[in-house]
Amino acid sequence: MIPVEFVVEAVLTPLKGLVAHELVERGYSQSRVGQLLGISQPAVSSYLRNPKSQYEERLLKFMDRQELHRLTRSLVALAEYAGVEEFLRYVNNYAVALLASLRLCPLHRAAYPELKNCDICKDLHVYAETERSVERAFEILRRCENCYKLVPKVLMNIVELGPSGGVGYPGRIYVEGTQLAAREKPRPGASRFLTNLVAEVNKLHPEIKAVANIAYLARDCAKAKMSVAEVGPSNSEEEIIKNVVSVFRGDVYDVVYDRGGSGIEPNAYVFGVDAVDVASKILEISKCL
Repeated sequence: MIPVEFVVEAVLTPLKGLVAHELVERGYSQSRVGQLLGISQPAVSSYLRNPKSQYEERLLKFMDRQELHRLTRSLVALAEYAGVEEFLRYVNNYAVALLASLRLCPLHRAAYPELKNCDICKDLHVYAETERSVERAFEILRRCENCYKLVPKVLMNIVELGPSGGVGYPGRIYVEGTQLAAREKPRPGASRFLTNLVAEVNKLHPEIKAVANIAYLARDCAKAKMSVAEVGPSNSEEEIIKNVVSVFRGDVYDVVYDRGGSGIEPNAYVFGVDAVDVASKILEISKCL
């Protein structure tokens, strides 16, 4: 079995089955789930015949539960808010990156011992789509019912590290009515502060490549849903970076609330492996409002 066939069997099939279960649990009909995932209603029905735990067990053979939770949350957010094309693009890019990382090799070789010397996937090249990733995250937030309430007075931005540095929205993200808006498309160098912040955290935890700032709200509710820290007072951007990075020396956090200081508005900083991961966490926080 060639690697692309194996990734369908070991990754894509259980992922779609898991997301189908998650969407049905949120009240979507099988027909609507099919539309959201780009598959037929009979295919959804087939996925639902197997228990959700079966798909989780298959995926936990090559990822830990934390990564599985993160990936599922991101995929559900994309399916619900960004549309089927962005969902499929994200799944496809994840599968290719997974093959290129060689993380599936032990599982593949265990299933097919004759492939013990296989090294096909080392020739795969993954091209970063950082700008697209940030746009995808913004689309999730733009369609979110309560996310506009999380925009602070200093406005919001979301930044993901890419080959050209931090990519974010020039002029930041603002509110129009009850919806988020941006005047331009994301580009490198649009947010020096958030780029410096996530770059410093990335030095400690290379898997963290994205961050967004939101209003200092729903702290207690966020604590019940994810890993949260609190820092401050911080009286300058440099001090914010110093204080936020200090908590990452001991652990990894989803959200760090900074109490602000003299002339500095309190904000919360949401971190993730990519911009979509960050957006999916902001979605969860918005449900607290």
